[in-house]
Amino acid sequence: MTNPSFEHLQAIPLYIPGKPIQEVQRELGLSSIVKLASNENPWGPSEAVKARVMAAVQGNADENLGLYPVSDGYYLRKAIAQRRGFNLEQIVLGNGSSEIIEMIAKAALLDGGSAIAAKHSFAMYGIATQTAGGQFIECHATHLELSAPAMLDAVRPDTRILFLGNPNNPTGTLLDPGGLEKLVKELREDILLVVDQAYAEFVDPATYVDAAVFLPQRKNLMVLHTFSKIHSLAGLRIGYGLGHPEVLALLERVRSPFNTNHLAQVAAEVAVRDLAFEAYSRQKNAEARATFIAEAAQHRCKVSGQAGNFLLLETAFPADAFFKDLLKRGVIVRPMQGYGLPNHVRVTLGKPEEMVAFWKAAAPLLDGAGCSGCC
Repeated sequence: MTNPSFEHLQAIPLYIPGKPIQEVQRELGLSSIVKLASNENPWGPSEAVKARVMAAVQGNADENLGLYPVSDGYYLRKAIAQRRGFNLEQIVLGNGSSEIIEMIAKAALLDGGSAIAAKHSFAMYGIATQTAGGQFIECHATHLELSAPAMLDAVRPDTRILFLGNPNNPTGTLLDPGGLEKLVKELREDILLVVDQAYAEFVDPATYVDAAVFLPQRKNLMVLHTFSKIHSLAGLRIGYGLGHPEVLALLERVRSPFNTNHLAQVAAEVAVRDLAFEAYSRQKNAEARATFIAEAAQHRCKVSGQAGNFLLLETAFPADAFFKDLLKRGVIVRPMQGYGLPNHVRVTLGKPEEMVAFWKAAAPLLDGAGCSGCC
């Protein structure tokens, strides 16, 4: 029986994560599973990160897992400040960047209002907005584009936040530099522009325009990063946001105490300094992307997504059936019908042997040799 006090929650969509390996093993009795569903980095964490975490687990008088972590993550924030060239007061930590999205929604929508994002964007933008009591607006765009004019046209008098994934998840699209500058300059000053750069490190630094360069120009701008992707710390859940000190001071009023744990903080301290591991992961990702696109062409498949560690694969049949048949063959991908893309799956770029396993399972289905329920 539904509790009348919580009936309004029925309208908020659930966030459905990629299936974990253990669940597929348990349900289907498979021993060998390839997971390409959650955009995890298959190459890490680095040895230096693992060594630091092990040292923290062993502990000493000052570092004991029985003690609370540093609540504001001072030492990690200091490491980020040194790497990025910002002051400590311009950095906030979260239990993954998704928690910072929730913090922003709580702070900005406390007394109502709306938030905007492009269609086919990260589900947490809408979920966080609605959970905070706000109204979520999807502006018009195809899955192949991000349009600054469309986002600006969607602004209403009550709009408080504009979320921009750049690169966007799950489409892998990038907003052109001129479009980003247009948003920075033309978005109403009282609206917080949140640029989510979770996948930015997978883009060639020589070509990527980091929204952080606009922080001196716009007070109501926040730039989000995560350690879950290129740094391969998804299991520890930690991310950070860059912004104006006055904006971050307000977020402190909704940040939970001790919201990031000690192991995550010390691991991220090492990871943020490890430029060599970033470069290695970026190169491996580029190689996997090129190989995937070439293989997809052999099977007459459409792929889209210019950035990130994943690609969208379009099928000629309902993608949910394709997803389920891949599961039976021990390969986990992410069906996209929940994002309004019923004929697409998102495929994370894994190690070479994982991608070989994907194509071994997927090729017969895509070539028309036995996809159950696809017709």
